[in-house]
Amino acid sequence: GLSKAYGLPGLRIGWIVAPAALTAEAWARHDYTTIGPSGAGDHLAGVALEPLVRERLLERTRRILKANYPVLEAWLKQFGDAFRWHPTQAGAICWVRYRQGVGALDVVEKLRAEHSVLLVPGEHFGVPGHLRFGYGDELQHFQEALAETERGLKRIFAD
Repeated sequence: GLSKAYGLPGLRIGWIVAPAALTAEAWARHDYTTIGPSGAGDHLAGVALEPLVRERLLERTRRILKANYPVLEAWLKQFGDAFRWHPTQAGAICWVRYRQGVGALDVVEKLRAEHSVLLVPGEHFGVPGHLRFGYGDELQHFQEALAETERGLKRIFAD
């Protein structure tokens, strides 16, 4: 996909790199879920991967991530030892462990329903007690999302 690195969510090309047996199994399942790639999507993906366009998109992503990660880190630090994380080496995702007794599935559902914030629970990736923060949005929107997340977490963890 071209979602994270290129900032083009939903635009998908390619598929999988894996051992031959796994690729064959995945392809068999793919036949049941997808008729074929969208012509428009295929064309747009091709344009995005042209060398000059590709570099502009990647540079935009780098700029956003360099601006947003320090904001996320400062936001997390204000909570003292309530959160633990490792500095992100690459990408637009930060896994955050939290110390409250509320399950991550409940946390993200309440944030979504009551605060219009979308985080991903670690349970979906085999890491319970974690929240997956994405920080690849424009800075102002990201800061607004963190402020709303903070309001939501304070309510959730106070209950």
